[in-house]
Amino acid sequence: MTARSQGSIAAVAALAALAAAGGAPAAPPEGGAEGSFESLGVPVRTGGLMGCIVGPDGRGGEALYFNFNQSGAPLFMVQVDPDTGEACQFTAPQGPGAWAFTLGPDGRIYLGTWDGALILRFDPREPGKGIEVLGKPSATESYIWQYAVGTDGKPYGCTYPGAKLVRFDPATGGMEDLGRMSESEMYARSVAAGADGKVYVGIGTQRADVVAYDPATGRRRSLLAEALREKASPGTAQVMRGADGRVYAHAGGGIGWMLIDGEALAPVEAPPEAPPLRLRDGRAVTAHGRGTFTLKDPATGKTVERTFRYEGAGDPIFVLGLGPEGCVYGSTAMPLEVFRHDPRSGRSEHLGGMPGGEVYSFLEREGKLYMCYYGGSVMNLYDPAKPYWRWGSAADSNPISFGGVGDGHLRPRAMVHGPDGMVLVGSEPPYGQLGGAMAVWDPRSNVTIENYRHLVRDQSIVSLAYEPRSGLVFGGSGNYGGGGTRPAAKEAVFFAFDPRRKQKVLEATLVPGAVKYPATCAAAGMVFTTAGDKLFAFDPEAMKVTATADLPGTQVDVSLGLHENGKLYGLTSSAVYSVDPASAKVSIEARAPRRVSCGFALTRDAVYFGSGVELWRWRLPQDPPPAGKHPR
Repeated sequence: MTARSQGSIAAVAALAALAAAGGAPAAPPEGGAEGSFESLGVPVRTGGLMGCIVGPDGRGGEALYFNFNQSGAPLFMVQVDPDTGEACQFTAPQGPGAWAFTLGPDGRIYLGTWDGALILRFDPREPGKGIEVLGKPSATESYIWQYAVGTDGKPYGCTYPGAKLVRFDPATGGMEDLGRMSESEMYARSVAAGADGKVYVGIGTQRADVVAYDPATGRRRSLLAEALREKASPGTAQVMRGADGRVYAHAGGGIGWMLIDGEALAPVEAPPEAPPLRLRDGRAVTAHGRGTFTLKDPATGKTVERTFRYEGAGDPIFVLGLGPEGCVYGSTAMPLEVFRHDPRSGRSEHLGGMPGGEVYSFLEREGKLYMCYYGGSVMNLYDPAKPYWRWGSAADSNPISFGGVGDGHLRPRAMVHGPDGMVLVGSEPPYGQLGGAMAVWDPRSNVTIENYRHLVRDQSIVSLAYEPRSGLVFGGSGNYGGGGTRPAAKEAVFFAFDPRRKQKVLEATLVPGAVKYPATCAAAGMVFTTAGDKLFAFDPEAMKVTATADLPGTQVDVSLGLHENGKLYGLTSSAVYSVDPASAKVSIEARAPRRVSCGFALTRDAVYFGSGVELWRWRLPQDPPPAGKHPR
């Protein structure tokens, strides 16, 4: 047994006594530290475009309908005149966003929300009613992913997390939960209605499947033979109705697209063509975005581009990071928009977007900023010295995108400086998979030079820190996998990795039953990590926990850092705290006036965090001047 392995056992053995003796955080100083909090406003208000459809305008003509999610208020829909761009905006009474979006057979617009799985409806003939909430068709479901209108004139929706099919009857207003389409999977991700009256559902994420549901009998049947299901797994099957009116399926695993003929699957040579988004007069919507659309006249071949206006209440801030010249950078989620706050000028600037869902981690290096986003842990490099934002992979792009960092990476929760100038990236795995990875990224060539899948077997990598005295990389896992999976491990672990020997040298359970160790930081020859409302001081030389302390609430992800004054500062969901590295004593600096939803940027004079759609900061107390000196 190696000395480091013995240290792993010592870390666990020492924990019980330390946790029992763990001190409560020191109380905040008197004098109202809460007064140093400041809201810096809402940096991004674009809204996330979920879809565009053509429908009646309620006055005999047609309109384009744009469906937006947002966090500062419920979702909204914009009705746009295709000939003028004139727009009218309608905000729903409930629901942050809706994936499902379709025109019903009754000429009304239907939406299906996430965070509630509600059915919403808008009647263009009665715009004064706005968007109405019709109800929740299944008590167990959180998402309605897609709608398909069956030959019976009823919209069918596919759901998560029960992989169900739900149905709405526009004639009676009745809603039905038709039950699970898979006994084991969580995602019924896509749905399509066939001319034969059946409804087809794409299932995933651990084992892909295509299921046919017969409304006449209530019977469901898997269409993938066992051999195909094994070849497709893990993954999520997709079904869609093509431009030719027939239903197609794709199950991944190199199987390719297949035509669904009754309940048989027949391979096709080329992917199906999607139905065009077309007006009655034949003009096609060839492109659409947040505030823009393009129409093409097939008779003349001419195109016209138009814009429309709307007002967003604010997009959710997902993560913050410190960038070049002391500026604070942030990313919103769905849409992924990047903003920058300059503490010197007090101004926030919306820089632009990238095609992912959200940036998960920022890291400054040599005056530039690495940004790694979901999905696929895609690495990008932004140069603030260039006076433009133009995302792409070309040499003159800014930011320039280098693609994914490697196998096992989907959500890049941790990104830190490592040994020899390398950058370390830790991620959660793809949908349907267990076991994330840690990549070693070479910033000189901007490629991954090493990648360690299953560094912690069947677990995600959620925090990292490089400790230079020992030369070791420390980190924390999350005991979960990608979307649609169930944890295989009982609890998360704290680990150490030796980059010289290229192997893990420590794996320890610091908190029985812990789900994750969301923040880890090295300081003064020690390593500090967190789990829930506990902070642990770990000695890399002795390879054991030397102190534990209570935190003022649950630790916020990747929100623990070393300040130039020698203290550590961190965030819980309700407070700012500091840590003295010498004693591991935790002090509550201030109670936050708003819930801390994300972090984290630590500047010379402030801690920055996100609360919903707002950017906030807490100013650090300034040290008093030396005796005989007076502040200017």
